[in-house]
Amino acid sequence: MSKVLVVCFSRSGRTRALGATLAGRLSADFEAITEPADRSGMQGYVRSLADAICGRSVRIDPPEHDVARYDVVVIGTPVWAGTVSAPVRAWLAANRRRLPHVAFFCTQHARGAATAFADMTKLAGKQPVARCAITGTPRADDERRAIDIFVDRVEHRLARIDSLEWVA
Repeated sequence: MSKVLVVCFSRSGRTRALGATLAGRLSADFEAITEPADRSGMQGYVRSLADAICGRSVRIDPPEHDVARYDVVVIGTPVWAGTVSAPVRAWLAANRRRLPHVAFFCTQHARGAATAFADMTKLAGKQPVARCAITGTPRADDERRAIDIFVDRVEHRLARIDSLEWVA
């Protein structure tokens, strides 16, 4: 049976909630990317934007899970200033060489998912098997449909991995 890890960073809790939902749907392990810095309040918001705009590397806490033990790692980020969040950027840089198949998801207020996904692809060094962007305050039906499609694509990849293991 394939193993899946969902890992994400969330400043406000929205991306974390989506990550937890995806982990439940995929019967996956879940890990939140954490960092020693405080990003709460207006000062944290401004610092988050500056880190994203400048592409700064930030310190993150050591991970709980070894990504090399998984068949697919689902990585989530909020979109900051039209790009991937600084903590997810740091996480991808630290884990790039050990990543198996990847899938990406993001939350955004207006737009920027395409750029964030392109940045994540470059940082991961591989194409994702699936992508999911949740924008603004979507209607529940739209969000559920996007999540269903994303989960189906990841499960399809897992089925292919499982069938290849039986053949080998």
